[in-house]
Amino acid sequence: MTRIVVPEIAWADRRERILEFPDDWDVRLYPMRGFGARGMGGEELLKALRNPVGSKPLRRLAEGRREAVVVFDDHTRPTRVEPIARAVLGELKAAGIRDDHVRFIAATGSHGAMNRIDFVKKLGEEIVESYPVYNHNPFHGCERIGETGRGTPVEVNGEFLSCDLRIAIGCIVPHPMFGFGGGAKIVLPGVASIDAINHNHAVVGGYVEGAKPHKSTGWGKARGNVLMEDAVEFAKASGLDFKIDVLINGFNEASAIYCGEVVEEHRAGVEKAREVYSSEKPSGYDVIVLNVSSKSNEALLALSAWHPFIEEDSIVVLVANDPRGQVTHYSYGKFGKMRGGAIFNPPRRLQRIGKLIVYSEYPEADPQLPIARPEDMEWLRDWREVLEEIASIKGRRGVRVAVIPNADIQCAEEVLSP
Repeated sequence: MTRIVVPEIAWADRRERILEFPDDWDVRLYPMRGFGARGMGGEELLKALRNPVGSKPLRRLAEGRREAVVVFDDHTRPTRVEPIARAVLGELKAAGIRDDHVRFIAATGSHGAMNRIDFVKKLGEEIVESYPVYNHNPFHGCERIGETGRGTPVEVNGEFLSCDLRIAIGCIVPHPMFGFGGGAKIVLPGVASIDAINHNHAVVGGYVEGAKPHKSTGWGKARGNVLMEDAVEFAKASGLDFKIDVLINGFNEASAIYCGEVVEEHRAGVEKAREVYSSEKPSGYDVIVLNVSSKSNEALLALSAWHPFIEEDSIVVLVANDPRGQVTHYSYGKFGKMRGGAIFNPPRRLQRIGKLIVYSEYPEADPQLPIARPEDMEWLRDWREVLEEIASIKGRRGVRVAVIPNADIQCAEEVLSP
């Protein structure tokens, strides 16, 4: 058998998954350019905090401040926050901020809440034991401080606003609406009210049933993106002081770090991200395997990123092996057979795809965040069943297979080119 190694989901106990194929199948792997990049060490993290772009070093910024908040991205993002948070805490302590004047907030936006297990995976046991860690609540406790030029109410987590030093940690990966994640997204939608989130996504961006997405938005579109511009205005109004973003390799390890003023650090990170997450576009295949790892509980992103390049009548195998299932999403998720969040956008019938197989040891009859229409998906628990299903349609010999190992965050190079 031909063995192909792909990354397991970001928060799994094991690092990789082996996919086996018959020896006489033509199997080709299409990794993103940054797949094998070296992970960063602690010294590199500290150096970045002390040499930010567009901002004083974090320690100097913290001098004279009394209350600090560290916002971190949630369980839908692969960022290993713990080593970064430890470095941040060290700088705060050196600046004279006491431990009991520091708290952490999970930037869940309109996603479901995290629990202690989730917090420990992101922050580590010691931080969770030693510092208060809170979920963001988009439905209650946000304070209104104004409105953006595009009409989005600047309604922000009250605990965040109560602090005079506001730090945030996240990652930059391609995004289907904002072009790239990271940057100001940690505040809008991260710690914004549900009304602010829905206005930004639906009214500003056009991502709602019956509307057309704004032409400036989409995968890899960063310049002039109205959603990100709105989020930047929102973040500046909210008083975000210092943003830290990482890029990741194929196994979700930080491979580069950018920090400082939210616009400048994000701009620098996106420039590198265009190279890191781009890959060759496969062609001439019978089967395309889309493995999700970084955002495994938002598996629809893999279909969104690669659907334009799926060849007519091919079999798509979506590898989405997350025991948590798909994330609860109060804006776009499902809350009944015909009921969804406030700006729910029902999935449409899949075009061009001959068959969609979802390979997962944890099937869902109707995922909380839709992947596709339930009738368009076949869920299989066992990889041998996947191979048998492919063989029954495409034959047992000479099947051509393309494997995209990070399909939820990697894009065809033409999508990410400036």
